[in-house]
Amino acid sequence: MTFIITDKLQTINGREYPLLAVNTLTRVEINNKLHYLNDQIDKLRVLQDMLVDMRRALDNHQEEVDLYAEMFGEA
Repeated sequence: MTFIITDKLQTINGREYPLLAVNTLTRVEINNKLHYLNDQIDKLRVLQDMLVDMRRALDNHQEEVDLYAEMFGEA
């Protein structure tokens, strides 16, 4: 990926300042996006753990299950 470093005018407290930006994103904007992605990853990990536990519960269930019949009806 190519990174283009430029100046970006950013308004802070009603006054414009030139800030360095990479592909139009300042350091603060990059950090905000990283924080958001980390939150999403954490939520996905929780969901993944729950689904793995659910699958494990099915695998550990003692009752014999005919998988073909369960998926397609009668065997």
